Amino acid sequence: MKKPGWSGDSSFGARKNNLLFFLPLCGIVYWVSNGYTITYPDRARGASGLHCACNVAQLRRNCGSMQGKPRTRIIKHKNLKMTMTIKRLRFAMMLVCLTTTAFAGSAKPNFVILLADDVSADSIGCYGSPNPHTTPNIDKLARSGIRFENMFVTEAMCAPARAELYTGLMPQRNGTFRNHKASNPNIKSVVHYLNDLGYRVGLAGKKHIGPENVYAFERIDGICGKATETKPKPDDWAGVQNFIKRDPNQPFCIVIGSIHAHSPWTVGETKYWKEEDLVLPANLADTPQTRSAYLHYLAEVREFDRQVGGAVRVLEENNQLDNTIIIVLDENGAGMPGGKWTVFDWGVRSACVIKCPDSWKANFETDAISQYCDIVPTLIDAAGGTPSPDLDGRSLLPLIKGRTKKHREQAYFLFNNRVHETKGNPHFSTRAVTDGNYKFIWNLTPENLYVANITTCDLTGRARDTDFGLIYPSMIDRMKTDKHAEAMVNRLRSRPHYQLYDLKKDPYELNNLAENPEYSEKIKKFKADIEQWMKEQGDNGHLDPEGMKVIKYNEYQFPYPKRGSKRSVK
Repeated sequence: MKKPGWSGDSSFGARKNNLLFFLPLCGIVYWVSNGYTITYPDRARGASGLHCACNVAQLRRNCGSMQGKPRTRIIKHKNLKMTMTIKRLRFAMMLVCLTTTAFAGSAKPNFVILLADDVSADSIGCYGSPNPHTTPNIDKLARSGIRFENMFVTEAMCAPARAELYTGLMPQRNGTFRNHKASNPNIKSVVHYLNDLGYRVGLAGKKHIGPENVYAFERIDGICGKATETKPKPDDWAGVQNFIKRDPNQPFCIVIGSIHAHSPWTVGETKYWKEEDLVLPANLADTPQTRSAYLHYLAEVREFDRQVGGAVRVLEENNQLDNTIIIVLDENGAGMPGGKWTVFDWGVRSACVIKCPDSWKANFETDAISQYCDIVPTLIDAAGGTPSPDLDGRSLLPLIKGRTKKHREQAYFLFNNRVHETKGNPHFSTRAVTDGNYKFIWNLTPENLYVANITTCDLTGRARDTDFGLIYPSMIDRMKTDKHAEAMVNRLRSRPHYQLYDLKKDPYELNNLAENPEYSEKIKKFKADIEQWMKEQGDNGHLDPEGMKVIKYNEYQFPYPKRGSKRSVK
């Protein structure tokens, strides 16, 4: 069945590789077989010399048309030297070796995925950040790679985003449909798919997803993986280098899970900006607390960019840059009101820069709609495999190779909150869809207040004294005298049943068009599309009581093998 929202060409990685390999071989075999063949008749002894038999084509040229069974004409000459044949054979073997070597190199590129933590796309220079000096390394990659304008994550929270990225399945099907929830234990991930194609697959840094049998990455040490670490150790790239060097003949896939820019925003230098000069996103209320938070958030965005530069340097030093596909993603939006934990574009729209080997000549910008579940089938396709049609994602390789300019007709989103430690939090569930021009949001429980980490941090006390914990309370205080602050708070916590936004005119989704009768037919169509998508995903829109139980944070946050085990790379 055709997956919802798909358009464009199908996978062609396996067919491409087969053609690259077999066409030259077929030509070589035909060329050699059309020459002379060395034979050793039973009577050939001693000085009788070598006997040579012409092939059928040669016989017909020499003897003309023959009736019945062709006769083999034996050419016998003492001390006959088959110089021409031997040279052909030697040259043919050389061509086979060269063809096979070239095929092996081009068919198995390496992959490096650099995944940020809670970064909105508009914080990145090449995505139009109004605040300079945030991402020089990412910008450099984008200038020689592909920049995706409409890459989306289905659910803007850490665990669901990573589960979708690693499985090629959307949250309802992989099982991680809310934050801090393990995936279904009977599914596969990128580890299994690439292992089957001969790859080693490792992860450095933050993992934040389980169970271990599904996300069985080899552990690579040296990059901090604790998202809330306030004083992480400096990055040590030795583990990544050792992973690359361990088997030079085996392709690799490395995921580098950064903890930047996850709150509490205590890492990085703020010297590049002045707090009073910062340009804040339009969906935030301008308060001193927000400005302070955004300043330190940008410093952590630059820390992620520094890690991107470090990974590129390691590839260069190990002569792997020219055979590696680099994918830079920002996970989900910033951990601020209207970003993470929502279906607004500031939360679900992701930066995506893909740098391919220079020989691919893949250097452009695209507004094709794509989602995180498309990454796994893209890797499978580029590695020479055939992505399973059961995946929700579809290979981006036809787009990367320039065979199509479209990918999906629409992208779909969801949000499910979870039971927090504070009592009385209601369930809030949202579904949404975009065609790139409009976004339709369907709040399934509008009678409830929206509750998520950003709205409860001042109640739990765990982040009360941090920039993260002060943003929302400062907005509430400001709403008494500031109409914009009031609108932003109400937009967040009190949602109507339907919301519709013109993304071209209103990119921060501030003006709800759902009450305008001119858009009634558009809303009707979008709602029908969401209903069909939910049906195909097995999504009833609500979480059962058993599913609302909180999973202890440390059950799978870092389920790495113990150091010294076969799966640990020092």
